[in-house]
Amino acid sequence: MEISTQKTNGESTMLLTNETQSLDITNGVSVDPEINSFPATLAVSTPQTTLEGTLTNIPWTDGFTLGSGVDVITGSLLGSALKSFMPNLNPIKTSSESYRFISDDSSLNLEIGASASGSYNFNNVKISASTEFLTQIKYSETSITLIAEYSSLFGYSDQPVNYELTEQAKQLATNPAQFRQTYGDYFIADSQRGSRFLAVYVCETSSAESLVEFKASLGAEVPEVFSAEGSSRFMRAASEHHVSISTYLYLEGYTGTAPSGPWSPQTILDALKWFKANEKGENMKAELKHYSTIIPGYPRTIPVDPRIFVELSLLYSQLWDIRARYDSLPKYYQDQYKVPFNTLNLGIVSNQDTLVTNPTLRKSYQQQAQILKADLDDVAARMDFYFEVQESLKNNPEPPANHKINESKGVNKWMYGLDQYLKSDAVVIHKNQYNFKKGVKIGHSHHTFEFGPDSRFLIVGWEVVSNRTDGHNGSWRKTVSQIILRNHATIMVESGYDRAMNWSLIVYYVDAKDYQFE
Repeated sequence: MEISTQKTNGESTMLLTNETQSLDITNGVSVDPEINSFPATLAVSTPQTTLEGTLTNIPWTDGFTLGSGVDVITGSLLGSALKSFMPNLNPIKTSSESYRFISDDSSLNLEIGASASGSYNFNNVKISASTEFLTQIKYSETSITLIAEYSSLFGYSDQPVNYELTEQAKQLATNPAQFRQTYGDYFIADSQRGSRFLAVYVCETSSAESLVEFKASLGAEVPEVFSAEGSSRFMRAASEHHVSISTYLYLEGYTGTAPSGPWSPQTILDALKWFKANEKGENMKAELKHYSTIIPGYPRTIPVDPRIFVELSLLYSQLWDIRARYDSLPKYYQDQYKVPFNTLNLGIVSNQDTLVTNPTLRKSYQQQAQILKADLDDVAARMDFYFEVQESLKNNPEPPANHKINESKGVNKWMYGLDQYLKSDAVVIHKNQYNFKKGVKIGHSHHTFEFGPDSRFLIVGWEVVSNRTDGHNGSWRKTVSQIILRNHATIMVESGYDRAMNWSLIVYYVDAKDYQFE
């Protein structure tokens, strides 16, 4: 932008020039068509969004009917401006199978984009038959979700449709503001029929290492679990790597009485066979056309900053993230976060129609979503850590109670559990170190280290250290049955006969209130 001064009738006028848009000045000043010049006192125009002429693949939502109007600012359905019409039913059907793993926020957002996306403020934020499966998705360091989908889709109409305004709509069309208030910005012009059979396999392990090994055993290709061979390979890998599988099934577009669960990989194969024999296409996607496509000269702009629609798209996507994360938590934490979750979830759904025009409310929900998502992610990270501590007990078991362990030459250390976790700052590990040193005494010297019992804490690791290197420091023994994932530790150390002793016990623990995962 440049600032210049120009004299007109002896008076100086300051002009701002912007190379992005041309603007005629009525005071006789000649302006380059590539330059936008206007007096500094002129109010800057309100940002506007230019709407697309046609929107396709909009999820078909309850209440949709052909011809209905759509207001993209409020997300509301309005009355029809069109005379009744019926697009030609496209007879060409395409069937396909797809398989994908959901393992992080990025892959979940892709799934949300395919199943629950919309345009402008016309987004599918309500949980429906076609989006319910999103709430079952679980992913973390110790879990992953496999989505397997069979779908059949017919194309949109393969012949032109004659859209004609009603007489009342024709009269309102001369007043775009009133027309928009009555009929919105778009009308539902066509539908894409289809059927969908979608299976969700939630895979959970007790350690991050087990999950990595499980995925590696499957190779680069996602298992095709809708085939007998692929399903068998998937279940065999799960068994070998101690992966538990929870299965959910969602069907759309069929006739008759569908099979019922409980579901397993085998019963899902049987259900798929039934589904393919009983498909009956129903409306799955909608095509929306802007009224400018049938009303010559009708404006396609609305007085909304396009960045607002971007903000809302991110907010709605984050809401689906939060729903999936919340539903995957143990009941203890669902109860703990029930109020902020319901406030956000129900608030966005019930106030969607005002979020474009109410920046205060929009910002409030953005802040709530950011805080809640971070809190739920922290809980998930601590849950991953908890299960890794559990797994450490299997890989490196604690010695039995009162089992005597002798030290040897050199600095001896015996470590059990975990003393650090670098994957998340949400895991805060505290450390207490106890030292005991005593000189030579006739016979044996004894000392008992004790931590707790204290219900505020949960022990996640402990280490015994022999601080002498001559091989004459004696022995130690654990005097309780289990220390890891408990709040009490007792270790008794004993010197060699007529020997000095120098021992340490280090206890690593976390705040128990943050680790209610039993």
